[in-house]
Amino acid sequence: MSRSDHRHTSRTGTTGHVLAMWGSGGLDVDPRQLRACAAATPEWTWTAMGPEPVDERPNLRWAGWAEDPWDALCAAEVVVTHGGQNAVAEVAAARRAAVVVPQARPFGEQRTTAAVLSRARLAVVAPRWPEPARWPELLRRARERGGDGWQRWSPGDGAARAAAELDALSA
Repeated sequence: MSRSDHRHTSRTGTTGHVLAMWGSGGLDVDPRQLRACAAATPEWTWTAMGPEPVDERPNLRWAGWAEDPWDALCAAEVVVTHGGQNAVAEVAAARRAAVVVPQARPFGEQRTTAAVLSRARLAVVAPRWPEPARWPELLRRARERGGDGWQRWSPGDGAARAAAELDALSA
């Protein structure tokens, strides 16, 4: 499925699939914390994708690093990620429900992005990695919010709009 023809589909039932996706800019979360939140949400299966390995558990699998996370994004019901622009753009394009946990950066750009996402009600935002007991509620809220609102952030017509602007500039 390509980015241009992807359509949001939601799963039914009580079991969900979470993709915890982290980039190469560093991770404020210890792998033990990820294992603890997976343990606190046994009705969810977790896939961790990023540069730092995670010890696998019955409902937690480490997928390693992926240059293109598209297939993993499309397979997830909820994506847990940082507030970096590339990650947010990928989640928006995939139209996935999300829990965004901004990472500390020198200029605070992830916190700013997370604040905008929260105000626009596009993602569930946690200012720091939540305690394990909070994860069932966060995932429930993200599932209820869904991913259709991302249409406002990423309408999918960026290439056409850019081409139109270039045509107008060259005229």
